[in-house]
Amino acid sequence: MDNKRGCILITALFPLFIGGLIYLCFRSENILFFSWLRFVDFDYSFFRQINLKSTAMSSYIVYNLPHGLWVLSGLLLLRVVAESKILVFYSIVFIVISIGLELAQLFGMRSGTFDLLDLITIVVFSSIGLFVNNFIGRKKYAKV
Repeated sequence: MDNKRGCILITALFPLFIGGLIYLCFRSENILFFSWLRFVDFDYSFFRQINLKSTAMSSYIVYNLPHGLWVLSGLLLLRVVAESKILVFYSIVFIVISIGLELAQLFGMRSGTFDLLDLITIVVFSSIGLFVNNFIGRKKYAKV
């Protein structure tokens, strides 16, 4: 893996890491994420000590922002693994699946609670991901 691709990979993993930290610190321990952590015997008790005041912003950070961060991370990871010629196609498929999974909650086809703010967050972070991938792709020196 060349330096450019490695930098993009690290950049792509950063939002994934931040979203995971938000889950680790603030989400209910009944969700699948914590089953995975218990399966690998990860002691997350230290992270559970952090408290946020209950505000609209903290609610957004805890419940909506991770979804957007994961969508952004996925789109940036596509830049690392997909050929430039087919990147747009994969990106569109990824975004449609992300939106579709949220809409499936609205129609009871998937467990969970539909949230319009999740949908808006997906669209905003998808736009950011497309913009960044387009920006990276336009650089003359970028052969990613």
